[in-house]
Amino acid sequence: MDIQKKVVFEPGYLLEKIDDEITVYHPTLATSLYLNETGALIWELCDGERSISEVIDILVENYPENSPQIADDVRALIRRLLEKNIAVLR
Repeated sequence: MDIQKKVVFEPGYLLEKIDDEITVYHPTLATSLYLNETGALIWELCDGERSISEVIDILVENYPENSPQIADDVRALIRRLLEKNIAVLR
């Protein structure tokens, strides 16, 4: 995965936010994804303007105690988004 690329979400997906968690779903496609608090934060940082590398840097800066795991967690979530055709890399 090229972490210099940006995550761009496909159109038509809706979000339902409850507390700090998000469910992403498409009203006509049978696609949905539950994101816990960490996943929701990654989702919000992937705004189409920041590269994956920048998202990782922001999270490492704000959560240094979790820095060894952050890059793997970000890549894992983005892989899931790509596999479910919720997002593309540009």
